[in-house]
Amino acid sequence: MSTSLRTLATGALLALSLAVAPSAATAADAPPADPAPEQIGQIEQFYESGAWARETTQVTDRATAFLRERIRRASDPRRLVAVFDIDDTALSTYDCMKAGAFTDGRRTACVVLDPHPPIAQTLRLFRFAQQRRVTVAFVTGRPEYVRTTTLAQLRKAGFRGRYELVLRPSEDHRSSVVPFKSSARKRLQRGGRRVVLNIGDQASDLAGGAAQRTFKLPNPMYTLP
Repeated sequence: MSTSLRTLATGALLALSLAVAPSAATAADAPPADPAPEQIGQIEQFYESGAWARETTQVTDRATAFLRERIRRASDPRRLVAVFDIDDTALSTYDCMKAGAFTDGRRTACVVLDPHPPIAQTLRLFRFAQQRRVTVAFVTGRPEYVRTTTLAQLRKAGFRGRYELVLRPSEDHRSSVVPFKSSARKRLQRGGRRVVLNIGDQASDLAGGAAQRTFKLPNPMYTLP
């Protein structure tokens, strides 16, 4: 990691840690239990056997085929919107999570500490949409104050060109991202645009409507509300 990116990440991690401090959580919002040793082995086997890559390719191939057909029928592809999640949809945190035994605390750190590699299948879908003038937007549960770090990570991973980046307001402390993400997609549809594709690795990325078709990538490492 470069010195500048490390400096940004360190500051962002401090703020992110404060935002999710246990004193602010209720019993209902408590973090999920960390995986047992046998679960860790299953997670590693799923990723390192090639199963994760195969399933991810199947999902993004279906998404590409769907988007190609929507573009073919569109009078103006710029009015079509493709929405992407970031963590473990566009950027992979697997190596970082594995180094920390897939704990929930490690997930918080992994958001900003490492310049994560791209998920190649998602990057291809992203470029497919861009090259055909579809409006591309990232809608992420990352808080607004990690915008600079997030932009740097996306650029380093190859997600470049024109896109919109929608981060969760720093004052939004609701336990679920569903209200924020569904509201963000609705805002993206203003001015005659339509969200035709929404892709993420969590059910909560896709819940709440405001998208013609949803596509879920596999992620056995964690579940977010």
